[in-house]
Amino acid sequence: MPFDFPGEVEALDAVPEAYRGLYSEKDGKHVLDGDLATKLTVGPSLKKALDNERKAAREAQKQIESWKAIGKTPEEIAELIAAQDDLETRKAEGKGEWDKLKQQLMDQHAKVLKAKDDAVAAANGKIDALNKTLQRHLIDAQATAAIAAAKGSAKVLLPHVQRFAKVVEENGEYKVQVLDDKGDPRINGKGDPMTIADLVAEMRNDDDYARNFEGTGKSGSGSPNNAGGGHSGKAIKRAEFDKLDEASKRTRIKEGYAIVD
Repeated sequence: MPFDFPGEVEALDAVPEAYRGLYSEKDGKHVLDGDLATKLTVGPSLKKALDNERKAAREAQKQIESWKAIGKTPEEIAELIAAQDDLETRKAEGKGEWDKLKQQLMDQHAKVLKAKDDAVAAANGKIDALNKTLQRHLIDAQATAAIAAAKGSAKVLLPHVQRFAKVVEENGEYKVQVLDDKGDPRINGKGDPMTIADLVAEMRNDDDYARNFEGTGKSGSGSPNNAGGGHSGKAIKRAEFDKLDEASKRTRIKEGYAIVD
């Protein structure tokens, strides 16, 4: 049965329980909002509308209480959120700049390392070149002196002496060491390390090399000894001679070839 909403009542008992929330107390009476009273219709739809309105009011009250607890107005909260978003954006941009700087530092470090490696390689190359120069100087100086003392032809014999000699460092000093065909150090008849002079003396008594010394009376091929340590006029370039095997090299020496640069 439709309910006729009175404008005011002495007691709420006169109003159905579902509609009592529409009345507010004023001057000892319970008064219905006039505008609301003209809009209401009786039926289930009215109760649903009232329930929705009450729910919305409760949610709004909760939000109001939340803002009060924070101590900020909705506008201030919105500004804080915008500031936070801006900070996050700046962080992202800053990370990008850091990545660029990091890559630049890595590239620069790589360049420094490469420059250092190149400098070390260049220094090692110079050291190797100096070592070779030192070896050639020490070996050639001793070999030339020993060959001259034995009245031999340095032009012919020097390359053969060089093949069996190398420079070693002992206690900070550089010494010439004589080697055998396998590259092992040789010992002379006294049990001491063989010297360049010992090697040249050995070569002077070897038929393959004797013709290149004065006064040995040996030719190695049955021909008269070539006085003065000269040669037959035959010559072979050092690069070509070095390519020959040992047997061919001995044959060229027996035939009186001179090795030329």
